[in-house]
Parts: sequence; C-alpha cells; structure tokens
Amino acid sequence: MLASVSSGSSHEISGYMRVGSLAVAFYDYLQTLPFEYRMWRRAWKGRQLTYIYSLLAPLRVLTVFYANRLSFTLFLLIRYASILVLVVSNFGFFYPGFTEESCQRYFLTPSIFKGFPIFGIDRPQLLTYYGKVNQVMISQAILGFRAYNLSRKSARFAYGLFFLFILASTLEWLATLHNRKEQFSEEFGNCSSSSPRSLWGGWAHYAVAIVYDFIITVICIFFLLKLKTSKGSVMSRVTKMMLVDGIWYFIGLALVNFLNLGFYRATPLEVQTAAASLGYCVTWIMSQRLLIHLHGDPPHVMPSAELTTALEASVDRRNESIDAAVTITQHLASARDVSRALRSQFESKSGAGFDLTVPDFDLEALSRTGDEEDKDAEVHVRIERTVRMERTPRVYELEDYSRTARSTITSRSKH
Repeated sequence: MLASVSSGSSHEISGYMRVGSLAVAFYDYLQTLPFEYRMWRRAWKGRQLTYIYSLLAPLRVLTVFYANRLSFTLFLLIRYASILVLVVSNFGFFYPGFTEESCQRYFLTPSIFKGFPIFGIDRPQLLTYYGKVNQVMISQAILGFRAYNLSRKSARFAYGLFFLFILASTLEWLATLHNRKEQFSEEFGNCSSSSPRSLWGGWAHYAVAIVYDFIITVICIFFLLKLKTSKGSVMSRVTKMMLVDGIWYFIGLALVNFLNLGFYRATPLEVQTAAASLGYCVTWIMSQRLLIHLHGDPPHVMPSAELTTALEASVDRRNESIDAAVTITQHLASARDVSRALRSQFESKSGAGFDLTVPDFDLEALSRTGDEEDKDAEVHVRIERTVRMERTPRVYELEDYSRTARSTITSRSKH
C-alpha cells in the first residue's frame, strides 16, 4: 500500500510528520528551558565554567564546557545537536528554491549530523564545518555513561562499553553514508536524500541503534536490580525512577527506530525520510529526560508528606533525648584511673555493641529492628568523664608506661 502512493501524497505524508515532530520538539524545548536556565545559573554562581578557545577554520569559536558536570555537558550537546539536525533536515524538505546542482551540494549535511563525523567525502568545501558531533552518538554516549556509573565505574566494564560504542558508531556511519544519493524534486523544488535497500542501506543504521540500545538497557536494568535498598527510602525511589526511565527510553527509541526501518525497507525512495524528523525529535526528548530526571528534582522523587513528617519526628526525638540526657562527671585522681578513662572511649564494653551515647534515630533502622528497640527505648544515658591533667613532673612520670619507667618504679619499690 505504501509503495503505491503518489508523489503528492508522499510529500503530504512527509510534511505532516515533519511538522508534527517540529511542534513536539519546540514544545519540549520551551518546557525544559527553565531547567537549562537553572543549570547555567548554578554553574555561573559556582564558577564551574571553563572557557576553552578553539580555532575552527575559518572562525574562532568559543566552546563552553561544564567542567564538573559531565551530565550537563551531554545535556547541552544532545539539545543543540538535535536542534541543528532538525533545522538542517527540515530546511531541505520545506525550502522550494533548490536546483539540482545546489541539492547535490546540500543533501549529505543532515546525514552527517545524524550519523558520524565524516572524512574523505568528495564535497569538502561544504563539510569542513560540520561533523563535529552527531545526535545518535551523543544519545548512545548518555546511555553508556549511565551504565558505566551504575557499574560503580568498573574499569573492565568501561573498556567493554567503549568497544561496543565504537563498533556501533562505525556501523551506523557506514550504513548512513553508503551509496546515499540526493533526491531532488522538480515538482516541489525541495531536496532530500535516499538510501538503497541493500545490506548496508540506511535501514541498517536503525537496526544497529536498536541492538545497541537493547544491550545497554539490559545492562542498566541488571545493575539497578542488584541495588539493595529499603522500601520507602529515597534511594529506593531514585532506583525505581531510573529503572522506569531506562525502560521508557528503550521503548520510545525502539518504536521510532522500527518505524524508520520500515519506511526505509517498504516505501518508495521519496518517502524514506518521512519519519526521520520524528526520530530526531524522540531521540532528543528521551535522551535529555534521562539527565533531567536525575538533576531536576522531579516530583515523583521528592519525599512524600508522610516521609517528611517521620523525618521531622525523628529529629524532634533526637533533640529531646539530647536535652534529657544525664551527664555524670567523675574526678579521677590516680594515673591508672585516667588511663582507663581514656582507653574506655575507644573500647567496646560488651560483644553486643551497647553504646553509651545519644542514639542516632534512623527511620530504616527503626523499621528493621521493630520491637527489640522498644524494650530499651525508654531510657537513654550518656556518660561523660571530666579529666583534669596536672602539669607536674610527678604526673608525667606516672603516665610513662615504658619498660624503662617500669623498671625504675620497680627498683624504687625494692629500696
């Protein structure tokens, strides 16, 4: 059915899908703009911005790196690389003033932003300033760093992730640029590109992306399920949030990648890129949501009213116990008593680990111990010992427990 659509119908389908993706992307940009502003303001106040000037022919470009927050750097990269690829891709489709010659010079540009940094192409005069970053690689890097952090920054695991990332990026680059041709429409005057349906066609790019996302998502889920957190704790909610976000990330990108794969395999050449703009949009939104939910204090991560009340009650009980604590002061006269008093501060009195200090009320500890703590929760005692040291030669002599001192004391006692 899709293979028999007319040129006008295919152009109309592509137009609707592109306009819809642009509308969703613009709405999400406005919605996440306050978060970006807060991050920039926090960075400026903390003086955490590092400015690095780099010479890119023919312009000197100011590149801003967020030194201490890799996540914010990735957020900026995925955000503005996505905006760039959306603008370049949809400009070629909606602009009606292309000629066949200008289309030949233009058509590879969106693919470069989507696929990989590109070298050796026969149009270097246009591609010199492009290809620094690509949207798909940034998105996959975000997911890779997420898995790396969940693995507790294991060095061996990092090597495996890096190898998988390079392999996936290389295959996506080859699939994106292999035998790609311009698609100039004399009827509408626009310019796009088409890819063959062979083994290394454009559809393989999306197949590789699906496999990579699936592998990394499974790894992230494995590490998240290994985390042992108490039910109701803040860490438990953060773990659940990361688990849900990772699953939705994979589902969203897998659906749009399957859609693009189907368009590349089962539609005429002029409709191949109809869902490409939608793919750019979904990749942008899902990737930055992974970062925003970890740094933007989402509502479902904040403690509930019950948890807040319990925390306040715990603090009140702690303060009351401190105020009601009994202080016992004992004057120590002999050197032996002084020594025992000092050693007692670092030695446990029994195997049960009974602590003569103000208890640290912990909600999770209270919920675990239950009735055991209720038996001893009525009385809390804190014992302090006040030690007064006399600075006389006799005291220093009594405090000397070396072998020489002991032999001296023994000889004196014999005499």
